[in-house]
Amino acid sequence: MGWRKAGIWLAKLRAPCVALAVAGCAQPASQVFDLAGASAMTRVSAIGAGAVSVRQPVAVAPTNGYRIVVRDADASVLVLPGVQWSEPLPRLLRERLIESLRRAGVAAARVTGSGRALTTDIRRFEIDVARNVAVVEIYARIVDENSGVERAGQNVIGEAPAPERAGAPAAMALAEAAGQALARVASWARGKL
Repeated sequence: MGWRKAGIWLAKLRAPCVALAVAGCAQPASQVFDLAGASAMTRVSAIGAGAVSVRQPVAVAPTNGYRIVVRDADASVLVLPGVQWSEPLPRLLRERLIESLRRAGVAAARVTGSGRALTTDIRRFEIDVARNVAVVEIYARIVDENSGVERAGQNVIGEAPAPERAGAPAAMALAEAAGQALARVASWARGKL
């Protein structure tokens, strides 16, 4: 390659590199959280219950993605800047739910072939600013995988103090509230299987 061609090639390469560098500087690095400890609140049980397939929870925006949600005192929904979940929340919550069920003595997996599935709807997963509380509300149901008929359903709520509504303290409060909710779902499901 001649000097002239090399110079043109470098000039073409420089513009995208500068644009990427500027874009990288424009956005602050996000803190990433994964609901660690959320499944640890479930007591370990040696006595086995039935088996169940755990489907990915259903959620609506903005709860269905990576963002951490705050509900303001006027009921408006905001997302926390600079923080996010390590995976989309429904996928992350399913993994923690499987862990909680296993700790409760339930043979839980993404697919079990047991004929029963645990489906969940994430109704709330947010910091409630008016009450300074992290709130996790989940509707769980056990469904016959062959017919789709709901065999049992239960709404559970977990709450934890959230005096700070930003960064790590908000994520930790949500993880604590999720741990309570998941422990309740696991206990309920164990009794129904």
